[in-house]
Amino acid sequence: MRDDIRDEGLTAWQQFLLVAFRFTIGWHLFYQGLGKLQTPHWSSEGYLRAATGPLASLFQKMAASGAWLALADRATVWGLIVLGVLLMVGLFTRAASAGAILLLALFYAAQPPLPAHGFAVRTPDGSELYANKVMIEILALLVGLAFDTGRISGLDLLVRQWLARRRAPRAGGEVAAATQDS
Repeated sequence: MRDDIRDEGLTAWQQFLLVAFRFTIGWHLFYQGLGKLQTPHWSSEGYLRAATGPLASLFQKMAASGAWLALADRATVWGLIVLGVLLMVGLFTRAASAGAILLLALFYAAQPPLPAHGFAVRTPDGSELYANKVMIEILALLVGLAFDTGRISGLDLLVRQWLARRRAPRAGGEVAAATQDS
């Protein structure tokens, strides 16, 4: 774990929990994508046709168009898988978090738990109102962005260290260049 993060007031336990949080969200996204990939004839068509959110007509038009539906299906499956893996290994963490937030925001916009008739929306997960697991994951990813968990642990840390070594002036190279200029 990074000392500069600890200097910002995060204990090792807090850092561990933030990274575990990022990994768990990544795992959930990855596994959701993998499940869709392995399901014969999976399609987002039913989800898009049932859209009730502010962009419902756009999502329903996508479901009606074979080309747009195929694109939505591929983007959903591979977006979930790739973004999930990137979050799990901590590579391009900020970009992966932003991409996952965008993807999840589209899911939320398609079927937000807004009351249409009565107080709560019935779903397979129970009764929901405004907040659901998609919204919770979006907020969790925002926490990960705020604390830049790629600076704590993961391949981002190794990439930063590698770039810092490449950018650091080489003592031998500076001496040789100074000698040639004389």
